[in-house]
Amino acid sequence: MNNDPPPGSGDDAEVRRVEMLFSRLPSGIVAALIGIFLCFLVLFETTGLELLKQWTAYMLSVSAMRAWLWYIFGKAERQGASVRRWEWSFATGAMLASLGWGALFGPLYPPATHPDAQMFVAMMAVITAFTGSVFVAVSNVTFWLFIIPILGPAVATYVLTLGTGARWPIIAAASCIAVFIIVQRTLYQSATRILRHSAEADILLAEQQAIFDSSPSGIAVLDNRQIAKCNMRLGELLGHRLQDLSGSRLDQHFVGQAEAGLFLADHALALESGSPVNGMYRLRRADGGQFWAELSGRRMTGRPGQTVWVITDITQTVANRQRERNKHPA
Repeated sequence: MNNDPPPGSGDDAEVRRVEMLFSRLPSGIVAALIGIFLCFLVLFETTGLELLKQWTAYMLSVSAMRAWLWYIFGKAERQGASVRRWEWSFATGAMLASLGWGALFGPLYPPATHPDAQMFVAMMAVITAFTGSVFVAVSNVTFWLFIIPILGPAVATYVLTLGTGARWPIIAAASCIAVFIIVQRTLYQSATRILRHSAEADILLAEQQAIFDSSPSGIAVLDNRQIAKCNMRLGELLGHRLQDLSGSRLDQHFVGQAEAGLFLADHALALESGSPVNGMYRLRRADGGQFWAELSGRRMTGRPGQTVWVITDITQTVANRQRERNKHPA
């Protein structure tokens, strides 16, 4: 059995992965705005106002740019050839935001006289890095471009401030980085696997639907005796719209009650035995015309009470047989 994925499923999965990346961007922007506001309040008394205003303006500008990028992506065509460029655009925006957060451990870092502010900045770095790991987990390049500018300055600041003798901050920082990487890898593998399977399933479903719609024979799925689903060809044979056929009883379209009774007996046999059944019946069109049809049906696997029937117009075949009998009477 061929287990290869359907053609095109890889590109479709990549498109869906980047779409998922952008779908999380509004939540990430809201979280960033909350963090910017809190940082402004906490650092107001520990940092020069002019520098803090410049940092706030930078972060708000980056957030606005990322919101604009999200809007443009929503209007753009999503194709496998261009989706990587969109991913890199997203990663660039994430890196610019990360540089701003990393600045909290540079010129904006509170002095030792404000330990509470230092603790707040450390907590903000951890929270931002963790939420970023979750929001950008489906993109490896975005994850690394986002996480390094935040945690790199943080680790360097604590090493230089506390000295190499203080091992616990270094161990804690390394542990945090390891946790972020594990979380990102787990979410990335899970998301890519789900997206790939979803893309393959959608392609197979589209192929099956195309076969269903383009079949030269009418196809009807019956739930007990009612038409649950049918294709265009059946509508053409019976002269009805699909919405009119849906929910109606197939035996209502037979010419006589006797033939309808035979069909219902075959329908019951198909439900009970699961074996295919065949029969020839006269069906009536919406305009009153009649035609001979061959009906082949079988119970659907895993669907109790449902059968699928293939209806083929054999009027010409029956007419040819009748002419042959007239030419060569017994």
